Amino acid sequence: MPTHLKSCASDSGEAADSAERPPLERFPVDLNRTVADAAEAMEQHAETAGLTLRTELSPETVYIEGDVFALGRVYRNLILNAIQATAPGGLIVIASEAFAERVQVRVYDTGCGIPPERLGQIFEDFVTTKRRGLGLGLAISKKIVEQLGGTISVASEVGKGTTFVLEFPRTTARPMLVAG
Repeated sequence: MPTHLKSCASDSGEAADSAERPPLERFPVDLNRTVADAAEAMEQHAETAGLTLRTELSPETVYIEGDVFALGRVYRNLILNAIQATAPGGLIVIASEAFAERVQVRVYDTGCGIPPERLGQIFEDFVTTKRRGLGLGLAISKKIVEQLGGTISVASEVGKGTTFVLEFPRTTARPMLVAG
């Protein structure tokens, strides 16, 4: 049974189980392309909600060892959460930034925020802040990110918004193996 928290959003409520999954495919993936594809897929949802969805991509092409489909699922989940937490007229930004040995993806919204006492629970199975949903979206997202060698963290301020930060080790492209 889901544990409901009193806030406005934290997971997509995807109807999926939390059972162990087989290992993800890992190939060099163009990070900016996967971010842009996810943003494009969610653009209509944002427009329907009266929101601006913007991408701010690293000027350089960066690669991570990843699974295009699994990464897309994580990004779409985070964007959907941001859409559901943000009032019409708000802003959602999905950005990438490259560093020497790592890359970051940030999903930022101007939504309602998550109370500090709830932040430690949002990545647990069956925890949701919504009236509907199973509370598995963020738990699954965290498992995917970690399986790809990355980390996910969150910072939030009630009434101002939430930022999720994904961080992955940077890799180099190998000819004929580049996906996405």
